[in-house]
Amino acid sequence: MTLSFKPRAAQKFYNKIALKPLHLAIFLLSGLALAWLVISHSLIAYLSTYSPDVALSIRANASQSLLRFAANELDPIAPDQGKTPEQLRLSKSQIIELREKVEKALVNDPLSARAYRLLGQIAEIKGSDRKAEKFMHAAARRSLHENFAIDWMMRKSVERKSYQSAAYYADVLLRSTPGMTPYVTPVLARMAEDSEAMPVLNKLLATNPNWRRAFFNQLGASLTDARTPFNLLLSLQESAAPPTREELNAYEAFLFEHRLYDLAYYVWLQFLPPDRLESAGFLFNGDFAKKPSGSRFDWQVPPGVNVIVDFASRPENAANRALVIDFGPGRVEFPGISQSIMLPPGAYTLKGSFMGDIRGPRGVQWSARCMGGAPPLGQSQMILGSHPEWRAFEFPLVVPEKGCAAQMIELKLAARSPSEKLVFGVLWFDDISLSRAQEASN
Repeated sequence: MTLSFKPRAAQKFYNKIALKPLHLAIFLLSGLALAWLVISHSLIAYLSTYSPDVALSIRANASQSLLRFAANELDPIAPDQGKTPEQLRLSKSQIIELREKVEKALVNDPLSARAYRLLGQIAEIKGSDRKAEKFMHAAARRSLHENFAIDWMMRKSVERKSYQSAAYYADVLLRSTPGMTPYVTPVLARMAEDSEAMPVLNKLLATNPNWRRAFFNQLGASLTDARTPFNLLLSLQESAAPPTREELNAYEAFLFEHRLYDLAYYVWLQFLPPDRLESAGFLFNGDFAKKPSGSRFDWQVPPGVNVIVDFASRPENAANRALVIDFGPGRVEFPGISQSIMLPPGAYTLKGSFMGDIRGPRGVQWSARCMGGAPPLGQSQMILGSHPEWRAFEFPLVVPEKGCAAQMIELKLAARSPSEKLVFGVLWFDDISLSRAQEASN
């Protein structure tokens, strides 16, 4: 068979073959150019973070490299610890150089919040508060994540008693960066202790921002008056977002830490629901009708090992609840059950009832002691063995005239060694009460 080509088809075929090397060359050159762009930009981006001076030697107008170079010289160690001129030890020429670098970066990236913030820091170093505020405000407007500028504006607002602005910037910081709480809380604490600023802070807290609980957890460390959190919490009581139990417990823990037991007890009573306030006596929730609230003046039930503690319906009467403790079998770690109380000096009687069965070298025991680990003011007999029916127990205690402002009622395993923690069984307790000794005898 003989192959033949038409002239036009042959020409097309020839052109395709002839142009192929040219296309290939263009493709290769384009690929190399693209690869260079990707590599160079990636390299510059990497060096801008870790070695901005090297990045600038490759590309002198790289905005991020210019800003990182300046930030390495100016940025603080912590958000509330700006570097002073003495700490910076920068000469006038160095300050001028930094400003020129930041301004060059700003030309290339006019929306850069960081550039405005760095210019604000440079202006502050040069002693121009007016320019510093202008630049910091510009940075804050361009990005609510420019934490240094937001923090600067917040503190400056407090200094000028512009409390609405201070509250706004504090809210922005805490919502966007929860890690700023330790730095913002002292500023808000200062506002809380200022009669003019406190209403502004109350209004902000009443919106129930997502940082409110963390704020109350850390507030105590920044106060000069232990009653300040109480005033804040009280202002929230009638709001749409009243204080939570966790917030109240955080304040209570602060007061206990500073041994302000009377104030802690007063605050606890102020926030008790009316129906529960009526039942508050020398001892609270002695019928175990309600789950523990977490307050020191309610039952504290820390977790243990190989032991279960619950407030459950009584076996013979589901309508009534009681304390039930399920031990073992085997070695248990029972941290105990306790409640803080406030008894005036005098003689008292603690009463209660129990049933169940507990086996082991040692049983459990109720006791009362002064806060701080003093010897017991009184204690019950050790409860051990089988007790299939409910039976009563009681013991006397005497609160001394001095050195015992607050007390604690405890139920613990009376173990003296690890081997005596090998117990098993179930015990029920109910109707725990405290009364004055003369009332008990009548």
